[in-house]
Amino acid sequence: MILLSIITPHYNMPDSLPKLRDSIPEEPWIEHIVVDDKSDCDAKALAEVKEYVTKRGSIWVDNMSEKKGAGVCRDIGIRQAKGRWVLVADADDFFVDGAFAIISQYLNDEADIIYFTPTGIKVPSGEASERHVPYKKLVEEHVSYTDQKSEMRLRFLFVPDTSKMIRLEMIQNNDVQSSDSIVANDVMFSVRCGYYAKAVRAVGETVYCYTEGEGTLTTVRNKERFRKRLEVYVEQNRFMREHLPAESYSLTCISARGMLRQCLKDYGIRETVRTVRYLRKEHAPINLFAGRIKG
Repeated sequence: MILLSIITPHYNMPDSLPKLRDSIPEEPWIEHIVVDDKSDCDAKALAEVKEYVTKRGSIWVDNMSEKKGAGVCRDIGIRQAKGRWVLVADADDFFVDGAFAIISQYLNDEADIIYFTPTGIKVPSGEASERHVPYKKLVEEHVSYTDQKSEMRLRFLFVPDTSKMIRLEMIQNNDVQSSDSIVANDVMFSVRCGYYAKAVRAVGETVYCYTEGEGTLTTVRNKERFRKRLEVYVEQNRFMREHLPAESYSLTCISARGMLRQCLKDYGIRETVRTVRYLRKEHAPINLFAGRIKG
């Protein structure tokens, strides 16, 4: 019986996908669905990685829709999923040793989302990265305090779709779908799941490792992508304002602090001022000092 469906959107990553596949055990309760997003890399390399992962038990699905993007592929994978739980894993990340012994402890949990403490490294050096740190803090905060504030922050600010198990039935019952945006497509998916989940759990153990390398969407900087992220932030905030009681919304301490800091570093003061004006126009909070976790 399949209990866990791991979904991997894939685009032009034949070199990294085998490491992810190797980190997933071949067990009858696990299925791994790779959804290829119209890859246009070397045909031989693509054929070889497809053969490798399918021999290891993965299900390979081609995105035959008219749209592209990780969000589109996530939805395709969810429609194919047979497990009780869905766990998204990016093609350039991997599960840590012992991950599935930890995951198996929560397969009968009553929560709708189970958040695990992520870790992260830089590739190819293997040095520790900081990409996972904000989300690690959110999990640790709720493990430590288990109060309403830490829960609201976990539900609505842990925006990656990875390092967490989501109940498939909850996704289906609420028709939670992804954005087809090329940037930050997981934000609204995660926020909607956080809203519809009847109960959530934070786990202080690590099962998943983010990787950070040159040339990925999370490291490439340009104004077009940055402005798209701003639009998604505005959409995230609008959804939260419209669906949450005022007290719950305020507890999240949603903040544009990180985006403004990055904007100032990458594009200078003029673009930062422009960004602040845009956020104020859209009634999106800036909250430069809100939401800091006190030790």
